[in-house]
Amino acid sequence: MTEKLTPKQEAFARLVANGSSYADAYREAYSSKGKDQTVHNESSKLMANQYVSSRVDQLIGQKERAIARKAVTDRELVVAKLRRWTEDGIDPATGEEPTPAQLQAAQLLGRTVALFSDKQVIESNERSAEEVAAEIQRRLEDVQLVDSSSSDDNHPLH
Repeated sequence: MTEKLTPKQEAFARLVANGSSYADAYREAYSSKGKDQTVHNESSKLMANQYVSSRVDQLIGQKERAIARKAVTDRELVVAKLRRWTEDGIDPATGEEPTPAQLQAAQLLGRTVALFSDKQVIESNERSAEEVAAEIQRRLEDVQLVDSSSSDDNHPLH
């Protein structure tokens, strides 16, 4: 069951979802000039209201989904343009070769959505403790075979 928030509660929730502190959001939404302690207490009470906190979570979720959609749209745009430029050698909008400025703009837009990465990827070969123990045992056996075949009378070196 959803309870309708008052306009001030809605304003408070939107301000918090956009990154304002509880106290700042309370001051702005309620036009409060109260003491810091009072504002702190009232804003905490407001966030303790399940409907207000739920609305804040809902707004943050909407914002995150919008950002993700925008990134996908930008990524698709860059890939599509670069693909057309690579395959056709022309800019479909102008019918001419893409200019260096257009290529740079596509590259910069691609970087904003992490399409291109200057990071080096290091792959790790994770092994279990049993695999490491077996490797150590195999190497010890190899060393013992080399030692036994290279010693003259099988006497220890010390």
